[in-house]
Amino acid sequence: MASNRIAIIGTDLVSASIGFALQEHEQPVELVGYDANPAVADLAKVRGAFDEVRRKPGPACEGAELVIVAQPLADIESTFAAISPHLQDGAIVTDTTRLKAPVLRWAEKTLPERVSFVGGHLIPNPAVIGIRPLEGLDDASADLLREALYCFTPSPSAPGHAIDVCSWLARAVEAYPFFIDVKEHDGLLAGVEGLPDLLTVALLRATVDTPGWKEMRKFAGRRFAAATEAVDDVPVRHPSLFLNRENVIHRLDALIEELVRLRGLLMEGDEEALSKTLAEAAEGRSRWMNERRKGMWSDEGAGGARDVPGPAKQLGNMLFGGLASRLRRTPGEPEDE
Repeated sequence: MASNRIAIIGTDLVSASIGFALQEHEQPVELVGYDANPAVADLAKVRGAFDEVRRKPGPACEGAELVIVAQPLADIESTFAAISPHLQDGAIVTDTTRLKAPVLRWAEKTLPERVSFVGGHLIPNPAVIGIRPLEGLDDASADLLREALYCFTPSPSAPGHAIDVCSWLARAVEAYPFFIDVKEHDGLLAGVEGLPDLLTVALLRATVDTPGWKEMRKFAGRRFAAATEAVDDVPVRHPSLFLNRENVIHRLDALIEELVRLRGLLMEGDEEALSKTLAEAAEGRSRWMNERRKGMWSDEGAGGARDVPGPAKQLGNMLFGGLASRLRRTPGEPEDE
């Protein structure tokens, strides 16, 4: 980092945690924060996430080498437009939204050529945070990011210096930098976020307010409530679902195919095949939950975070393939040249 000033535009669970973690880093940095709700930004400053708070996003970015945009997906493009005139030459802009392809398009369209953009997505290590929902400043902490996977999706024009700064940022918060192709990233996200949202909506539409629901609802208990709980946040995730629709449709086709197969087993009365299918699904979920408890990035049978390849190898994989068979690197090992 040539400059020690970092701007964080937007105050939420992730960005506040980044602030807390950077304040603990051995290299001193000056953290300037902003939030559309001044009270939230002020609270984050009082708790130590920011050194200074600005009332407008543009001025908050002035003099910063690194700008972290932590805004809802629907506000990203307008935020890029607001901060663009204030970015210094050579500044690096990253974000924290889960969906990356549309953000990359907006960055290429809106940000000036004199700055670099690298998309970012922090995935906390489940072995560290568990499975309970986390939200807001009350749950924000530096511990949240330790051994996290910090995904980066660089723009095609991002220079090596921008890659180095993002790698520094990940390691400064004690996370693992992980460079991944933007299309692969969003394709993977569709299966574990977009698809569950649609499944929840379909389940509710197939039951609530349909013929017999007035009686059916008397039988609906914990299992039905748990299976449909995600719908509370679906309206917030609607932009991500729609903008990632091509990948979601691909996953939805696979789900429909599986539902048709299950329907066929029931119609044919094939109890043995149905029982086997249910057992395989239960075993798969159990295996996944065990992996979460050990740490999502660990090798089979090993606990704790394992090696994530250095930026050079990861970017080479992005360009030449091999993403499915990534090597891993333990903390402390030298990065690939």
